[in-house]
Amino acid sequence: MFGEVGFSPWVNWESRTEVIGRKQPGVYFIARSKKEPEDFRVNNGSIIYIGETTNQTLGDRLRQFNTSAFNVKPGHSGGNTFRTTMSHDTDASMLWVSACPVEMGEVYTAAYIKYLERRLIWEYVCTYGCLPPCNTQ
Repeated sequence: MFGEVGFSPWVNWESRTEVIGRKQPGVYFIARSKKEPEDFRVNNGSIIYIGETTNQTLGDRLRQFNTSAFNVKPGHSGGNTFRTTMSHDTDASMLWVSACPVEMGEVYTAAYIKYLERRLIWEYVCTYGCLPPCNTQ
């Protein structure tokens, strides 16, 4: 019933198609940094977005973020927010992604993903007093 969950190593945005677990649903961090972020904790100041997907793969959501962020097309609210607030001084080489694929069985997977994303956003808010810059809710 329950599988192991954990965040993958950081992958530069330009190599996002190689992120571990990209064919599963889960939770993901997007960070902005000139070099690879040091850890996967929410108190990592380079994190700009915390996202989740339950009905699509992580790879699909990352592609949608990229399309919205860099190609001015709808599909990902975090990507749209990035485009309007950060794209003027951030190119793709400064973005990093770490994913937490989740596969626990039908009802457990979606429930855990929703819980984990909200918990991580809560921890971020408790640390910084605001949402991650590209999360609007």
